[in-house]
Amino acid sequence: MLRSMRASRIINALLTLILLLFSHSLAAQQQGVTLKTVVIDAGHGGKDPGAVSLDNKVKEKDVVLDIALTLGDKIKKAYPNINVIYTRKSDVYVELNERSNIANKNHADLFISIHCNSVPKKSKAPSGCETFIMGANKSASNMEVCKIENSVVLLEEDYSTKYQGYDPNDPESAIFFNLMQNAFFEQSLIFADLCQKNLRKSPIPTNRGIKQGGLLVLWRTTMPSVLVELGFITNASDRNVLGTKSKRGELASALFNAFEQFKNQYEGQIEVDLSSITIQEGSEYEEESNEAPATVSKPVNDAYYAVQIFAVSKNLKDGAAEFKGEKNIGRFSSGSLIKYTVGHYDTEAQANKQLPALQKKFKGAFVVKIEGGKIVKK
Repeated sequence: MLRSMRASRIINALLTLILLLFSHSLAAQQQGVTLKTVVIDAGHGGKDPGAVSLDNKVKEKDVVLDIALTLGDKIKKAYPNINVIYTRKSDVYVELNERSNIANKNHADLFISIHCNSVPKKSKAPSGCETFIMGANKSASNMEVCKIENSVVLLEEDYSTKYQGYDPNDPESAIFFNLMQNAFFEQSLIFADLCQKNLRKSPIPTNRGIKQGGLLVLWRTTMPSVLVELGFITNASDRNVLGTKSKRGELASALFNAFEQFKNQYEGQIEVDLSSITIQEGSEYEEESNEAPATVSKPVNDAYYAVQIFAVSKNLKDGAAEFKGEKNIGRFSSGSLIKYTVGHYDTEAQANKQLPALQKKFKGAFVVKIEGGKIVKK
């Protein structure tokens, strides 16, 4: 009986989402492809402080509100014709479903939810920014972030009914999100990538990558949507940045640059190579570094082919879970990133033969040529 009720809720939710998506798509066709409205969501607020520093001086709700308002001001000044809408402009509590409702009712073209990260006291205190898009939780750490961000529904009355039976403490609820994939996945992924690229130049430069998660604030949105985690309040260095107004302004500038680049791509319908964008499955919290590893593959004179599986800033050890059991891993430094490859093939044809199997494990994997110890264009 319980399963039947949950299935009925899911079907009803899917039908509602389909109608919303159709309405949004029709409006877009009638109005032409332009980015006219952006909704900026400052996470938490009011009775929900979000993450709080041990000395109680830095609160997530205050930090993200300042960044959200600064970002909105920058967009208004640069593009007066764009309608900038905030889910909150002061220290008030806004329910998660109302945040997405605001975006949907205003036919927004982009939804940006701004947050700060944190970890339990028993964990190491990592640094860096990461951007989430709607999707299934791929790792324990991704699940933990989503549980923290979704747990605010416990402050809402009758949350189980409003969110079709979702329980933030029930891992099975993740199955629900597998059916609610964002129809604007590709555009969300492109904007998430631009956020991460620009945040690398910010006062919190460590790139923790793009990740997927079942986030309640995103699942009902009918437009490209991301949730950005701007540093860790539990990390001393990040906290100093988040607690300084001028530094928060620099974080807002990084997000504005990402917005401007996305707007140009969105309106110009510029083709983006999605295979070059990596979604990280995440790992348990630990200190991460932008420094290139000492174990980067040694130069060789002979050219060969391999399959690049992803590129991240993290130095992964042999046997790491991210490699999903694959051996013969190659590592190649590229700026602040490390490109990881699998295999050592004499010909491109041999590499292409192995590509389909690897693409099942690593979305976006592709064949590369390696010469002189470097990845070169084919």
